[in-house]
Amino acid sequence: MSLADLLPDYVTTRRWYRAKARTLRQLQIADVLPIQEIDSEILVLRLDYTDGEADIYLLPVSKGDGSQSEDVIHDAVFDPAFRDWLLSAIGRESKIEGQNGGLQASHTSAFTGAPKLESSVGRAEQSNTSIIYQDRFILKLFRKLEPGVNPDIEIGRFLTERKFQHTPAVLGTIEYRSKQGDLHAAAILQQFVPNRGDAWKYTLDSLDEFLRRVAGSHPPELPSQHPLDLVSEDPPQLIGSYLESARLLGARTAQMHTALTDPNGGPDFAPEPFTPSDGEKLYQDMLSQADIAFELLRRKNCAPELLRVEHRVTERFAPLRNHPVRSVRIRHHGDYHLGQVLYTGDDFMIIDFEGEPARTLAQRREKALSMRDVAGMIRSFQYAAYSAGKDEAWADFWTAWVSATYLKAYLDAAGDSPFLSTDPQERRILLDAFLLQKALYEVAYELNNRPDWVRIPVRGILGLIR
Repeated sequence: MSLADLLPDYVTTRRWYRAKARTLRQLQIADVLPIQEIDSEILVLRLDYTDGEADIYLLPVSKGDGSQSEDVIHDAVFDPAFRDWLLSAIGRESKIEGQNGGLQASHTSAFTGAPKLESSVGRAEQSNTSIIYQDRFILKLFRKLEPGVNPDIEIGRFLTERKFQHTPAVLGTIEYRSKQGDLHAAAILQQFVPNRGDAWKYTLDSLDEFLRRVAGSHPPELPSQHPLDLVSEDPPQLIGSYLESARLLGARTAQMHTALTDPNGGPDFAPEPFTPSDGEKLYQDMLSQADIAFELLRRKNCAPELLRVEHRVTERFAPLRNHPVRSVRIRHHGDYHLGQVLYTGDDFMIIDFEGEPARTLAQRREKALSMRDVAGMIRSFQYAAYSAGKDEAWADFWTAWVSATYLKAYLDAAGDSPFLSTDPQERRILLDAFLLQKALYEVAYELNNRPDWVRIPVRGILGLIR
């Protein structure tokens, strides 16, 4: 049996394999890039499905001794020699050639050298593979290769050049170029930021302490659960120190958007007006997201209480077509949530600018309204609250006040920036629409990956349309 015949069982069971809802028809080895000094290879795999376009994946492999002294092949990221090679290749700006393309490593001006360092593979579940080099560097290996400019590298470089202090500096990249001229990002090397884990874990820990403290009591009645209604109110101190964290995270979000709103950033970064045609396109995109989510719900016979009010969900997008939007479109994070932020102990660092995996590379590079990122973070607060415990009354209370605190800090820090309109009605229309779109995206994601979690976005949607 050939290696290509053996690989599907391995590839399709990996966390980084993104096509779990599709049926694989064939896997082919499209290119082999030999690393002779360490007896390893980087395989470029073409995966064809029964429907839709093919995917390209990257799989480095190394040879090792089996239990019967036979050669076995394993994923090279677990081989220290291969991890050493990746870092040294960026330092040397190495190039290796295959039959159908070549791999080019390079470093940025922020890179100051790479001594030999102990390394380990990151344990967090994610759609790529992270390699940590002691307390100096972190390298992200992109498993799925997509032709074009990778926004994680592009935005990371942009912020590094502007010395934005709240995202890790980009130090180097590895790219694969096919013989046809298509460029694919294969890896990004960044500054390692000492941290206590991501903001998701930190938030869950804080929530656990809060829910233990209020257990057995009833939350005070809220005047409204909408964060825009609560921003002018003083939040209750019983939530605790996490309010200060929410304020800081709101400020950091606005500072990120400010750094990305550079009129001298060139055509890929200069802000652009939001036109009526942009509003129509956004409206249609949101309807498409709703169609995907509701079709999946029907197919899996899930959440009948939501299916009964489908028309009320889609009606919430209508104001995008008839209300003028004065905010400008900017480059943004694109998949902003608590898992995309590191908690250092006294601050936050924003990471992973790849955008939503379900979108094409071109879609992830499009400029959008900054409120999309804000809505993503607010949805993440609710996710945390509902996953932390079963007391939904206290979860709603915590989510409302933390979201309002985050949003107020964001609005204050953004000030009169062009990415944020001063029109209260526009702010509400955009925030509500993006919250709903994100929750619909979550429905589809959970049904395809974690069906037991779909209750969270379903409850979120029902709360938004009541």
